Amino acid sequence: MLSVPIYAFSIVPMTLRGGLYLDESRTGTVLFARRRPIRDGLVVGLVTAAAFALWVAGILLFDTMLVLLLGMLAYAALLIGAVIALVQPGGTTLSASGPETPKGERWMVAALAQLPGTRMTAVMLARRLIEQAPPGSILVAAAATDALHERYVRAGFTAGRARRVYRLVPPRTQRNPAM
Repeated sequence: MLSVPIYAFSIVPMTLRGGLYLDESRTGTVLFARRRPIRDGLVVGLVTAAAFALWVAGILLFDTMLVLLLGMLAYAALLIGAVIALVQPGGTTLSASGPETPKGERWMVAALAQLPGTRMTAVMLARRLIEQAPPGSILVAAAATDALHERYVRAGFTAGRARRVYRLVPPRTQRNPAM
């Protein structure tokens, strides 16, 4: 629960770049976007700076002690969430790619989610997005559980360390016009 703020920071940049997809039934979502760690880090920095500026403005405009306490509680929640995310049992990684991931244009598949009572909507949406991935790109993901890691491997991904997986999208073959 407390790792939710850290999780939100990790998906905000991809969402702002248009990487959050909703299926036709509006019950499943998937994050699918090119991995751009430097640009995403800058976005997180800007969002954090804006939140800090709002917090300081709140302290100056309203009851200083109340806003100060609320800000400290938010900071504590972020800090505790970061610690929990870093020391999760089972060695789940915070990064979807590692040294075992091939070099190239990386696209991240993440945050498959669906409404309760629905079945497979996020998985089917992810499958469609994976089929439309740019030729020659590398799809990366980090599985939260061993069972999910096994599902990725069965779906054609290559297992990496710390529950990371990757999949090479074959380059387009060019037809010979003479044939």
